[in-house]
Amino acid sequence: MDSPTGAADEQDILRITKELIEQLNVSSFRPVSVSWAKDIPWTFFDSEKPMPEFAGSVKRDVPVGWCVFTWDTVILPTEMKGKLDPEEWRPLLASSLIYEAKLRIKRDLVFIFLSTPIIIDALGWWELFAGSTPASGIPALLLILDIAGLFGALALTGLLVKRFSRRLRLRADALAVELVGREALAKVLEKIKAQGLADSYAGVTWGGGYPFSSELMNGRPTLTERITNLAGTQSSS
Repeated sequence: MDSPTGAADEQDILRITKELIEQLNVSSFRPVSVSWAKDIPWTFFDSEKPMPEFAGSVKRDVPVGWCVFTWDTVILPTEMKGKLDPEEWRPLLASSLIYEAKLRIKRDLVFIFLSTPIIIDALGWWELFAGSTPASGIPALLLILDIAGLFGALALTGLLVKRFSRRLRLRADALAVELVGREALAKVLEKIKAQGLADSYAGVTWGGGYPFSSELMNGRPTLTERITNLAGTQSSS
């Protein structure tokens, strides 16, 4: 049976988050409240100011099994409200904080590197338009090749980014084990799985998320993958 999540529980979750932030020496988040949502607008780094929306659809989803942080708010998935006790959120908060803050630089650098195919194609478009004249226009063959190259670059980048992001989240789980213990994280993941909750886009190779959202290319492991990863961590330790 689900237990209601009241203001007292949310304050406990907030307290636990602050404890983890201090333990991890995270300076990019200073939460003062807890909220529940399915998706949120992207905000500027170290700020609660939302980024401008593109066609009204730039959103970041709040997936089952993970927590999302803005500068001043801990955001938890609506589907999980009342499903866990405050202390059971600790392992999920730890893994999410590690992924969001401690692995942020590595994530961003690799994303830029993996975006190289798109950058190369964009340079091709620039050369194409720069070399065209009103009289000659843009050669049809080159236009077709560049369009095909753009779709190919998007597909390749999306695939690579998803695979990397999935591995990095599993790495965050492994690092969280050092802070909260393997058993605690495995137990809460098993509980989420037993309740029939699931991240709709976890394990998806391509697609999912919201149009024009960076989540469209962010891969996430399934609960089974996360549990299996923890078992591997135990056997190798």
